[in-house]
Amino acid sequence: MQYDKSLLEYLEYVRHLIQDFNDSKIEQYQEEILSNNRINIRVRLRFSDNSLLQISEAIFLKAEESSWLSYRYHYQDSSKKLVFRYDNTPHYPDISTHPDHKHEGDQVLESSRPTIEQVLLEIKNFLK
Repeated sequence: MQYDKSLLEYLEYVRHLIQDFNDSKIEQYQEEILSNNRINIRVRLRFSDNSLLQISEAIFLKAEESSWLSYRYHYQDSSKKLVFRYDNTPHYPDISTHPDHKHEGDQVLESSRPTIEQVLLEIKNFLK
């Protein structure tokens, strides 16, 4: 089976982002190549302050354009309290960015899907 180059490049990009992030430890890194146009990624990244980022992405490529079937970027502090979570679970239909949204503590906010790089930058700012 021939795998799409752009999906393989994306996996490589994510690997490098995760590996190059300072003061962190990879607890889990799982890639699933389900077909030549479908991948899943699951990551658990622990930071020096014992906070945790969990990443879950299901990506489908159609006509050379990637679409995220589902995603979740869940960041919690060392006491397991939610700091933020981005996801596209369709449970807030009144939000203008539905199904995309962001949880910050008890708030649910409008938000488009961030990149993993943007999520890591947000965490870096939080850790300062």
